[in-house]
Amino acid sequence: MVKMNISKISHPVMITNPLMIVIFLVIALIIVLAIFRPASLFLNLGIGFNAHIGELRGSFEFEAFDNQNGAAFAMYYATWCGHCKTIKPQFQQLMDTYKGPVKLMMIDCEAPENKELVQSQGIKGFPTLRYYPKGISENFQEYNSGRTYGDFMQYLNTVQGVVAQTPDNAAPVM
Repeated sequence: MVKMNISKISHPVMITNPLMIVIFLVIALIIVLAIFRPASLFLNLGIGFNAHIGELRGSFEFEAFDNQNGAAFAMYYATWCGHCKTIKPQFQQLMDTYKGPVKLMMIDCEAPENKELVQSQGIKGFPTLRYYPKGISENFQEYNSGRTYGDFMQYLNTVQGVVAQTPDNAAPVM
């Protein structure tokens, strides 16, 4: 039987190991960022409260958006819905290229963290598209027009009364 002398391994070896130091610092940074979300625009990675566009996760973040009282265009979808599968790439292209003042959101109605939000908004069919001029505490407008990138862009230009800025190479998804 081979005996290992564990007493020779000491804790200072782990502390002086560069890999362990890096791992410890990364974990510490993650904990600090989780507790104190970055308030600076320079540190904003598009996560949580400071996100301009993106998929919404949880009603808490939607309520945080509501407190900003800014305009939003939201797509409520279900992954099993055939119409949603058709419209989702069009809306994603809008999210990728739109540079106007309206916040754009895709909300997965099947995600457990969005159930409360979906219920509170009375979403019954998919996809549901809504324009919120001043946050969700205000009235909303159901969007019932075309389901293409161009239709969405035209609608946003109409509700805002300004031409939204998009990159020159923003072609509709076919």
